[in-house]
Amino acid sequence: MARILGSCVALALLLLLVLPFARDAYHRFEVSRKLEAVMDDRDRAAFREWNGDAAAFSRSLYERCELVSGRGSTNCERYRLASE
Repeated sequence: MARILGSCVALALLLLLVLPFARDAYHRFEVSRKLEAVMDDRDRAAFREWNGDAAAFSRSLYERCELVSGRGSTNCERYRLASE
């Protein structure tokens, strides 16, 4: 009985440790799927090397576009829509 209880506790602890990483991986996948249509090869390479949050990368693309094209530019709408 103690062995079964210990195994259940170990499994629950393992799930608690793995859950944040799995959630982050899934969120990164979702953001990359949305951005796939708007990124060029340079952006894809930068995304593969990005260590931060996927939403932060999406915001950085939008902010970079605003710096180049101007605030409220219609060119940047594709990045804004993909980051939502």
